[in-house]
Amino acid sequence: MKYRSEFFLLPAALLVLLTSGCTDGTDTNTPEIDFSPSATRTLVTTLGSDSLSVEIYTRTENEINGILVARSPSTYMISYTAILADDGTIQQFSAERSTPKSDGSREFQMSWTVSLEDGQATLVREGGQNPGSITMEAPHGTIPTLGRATAAGFVLEQVGLQLGDMESEEAETWLIYPTSTAPQQNRSMVLSADSISMDFFGSPRYGWFGDGKQLLGASALKTTMKSETRRSLPLDVDELADRWAAMDAAGTGMGTPSPRAELSRSIAGTDIEIIYSQPAKRGRDIWGTLVPYNEVWRTGANSATMFSTSKNIVIEGTSIPAGTYTLWTTFTADSQTLIINSQTGQWGTQYDSSQDFARVPMTMSSAPAFSERFTFSADETDGGGQLNLDWDNTRFSVQFSVE
Repeated sequence: MKYRSEFFLLPAALLVLLTSGCTDGTDTNTPEIDFSPSATRTLVTTLGSDSLSVEIYTRTENEINGILVARSPSTYMISYTAILADDGTIQQFSAERSTPKSDGSREFQMSWTVSLEDGQATLVREGGQNPGSITMEAPHGTIPTLGRATAAGFVLEQVGLQLGDMESEEAETWLIYPTSTAPQQNRSMVLSADSISMDFFGSPRYGWFGDGKQLLGASALKTTMKSETRRSLPLDVDELADRWAAMDAAGTGMGTPSPRAELSRSIAGTDIEIIYSQPAKRGRDIWGTLVPYNEVWRTGANSATMFSTSKNIVIEGTSIPAGTYTLWTTFTADSQTLIINSQTGQWGTQYDSSQDFARVPMTMSSAPAFSERFTFSADETDGGGQLNLDWDNTRFSVQFSVE
């Protein structure tokens, strides 16, 4: 499959990345990763040149024991244990989430247990916002997880094992999250003898396997997460947690990957407002890669980008009545289009072309300065105004006037 070779990076690059936050060299003398079926799995998830999380777990015939430390929006740790039934499905699961502090201590946040038996699951939560117990119907083979947005490696591996030797078939996979009131079905599919896909918020996340169906790597490049997971040499997760917690305390932690931003300007007699989220470059190629050609892009991240004007305006010859819209874009190697859509308030993957109000061409030029994060700006011109979309070293612009 397309993404399989991408996890075979030099282990040293991963170690440098975890130490400094970005890759800046390699060491050809680094020992090789142990890929034997019984080896402890050390999985590093990256977002471009930034490390996002590290998960370490061991699997035996009877149980899985692991710990995950993640950095966004601030550092947290989850330790977990799964007790396996004779057929390899999970029958008991327990997890505890804590916050590492810069002094090396750990602050308890919440814990949860899941008991699975006879078509039912009992979820018990302690701490957090919704402590208590709930019993729900749960098909045999339902898999407890670490959270909807926490793409844990052991879950991918467990799905691969339970799908077994099915060939190119979609299967019923059921997941329980720490906040579940009922198991959620996940669209999972066997792609080949050693690879599967799982749904992640409507897009496929791929996982591939080695001997003994051990997880070797994963790719979420087709999802909105845009992350990659690779096996690594053993790492000290406590040391990483302490380092990342110290960075949080110093204000240099990872934070939210794509923070909310707002542009508010009065130009040529109209009030312009744009509310959007700002993804970062993180060492990646942007146009045609991170933002693919010939696909509609949300023009930011997270929720759909909101645009409002207090007066009627004309954008590149197209009249836009005063009001609120969402902005989308499409790119090819030779052209760029701004889409003004009448639907508002939706998530940024819920694009409905039937509600397009207008499509106007954008002009591409070199940005006046490098932009690590995607950024909107607006300038006043002799004839009205100019709306700019800057990212990396590129600017896309449209001209507008007030009616």
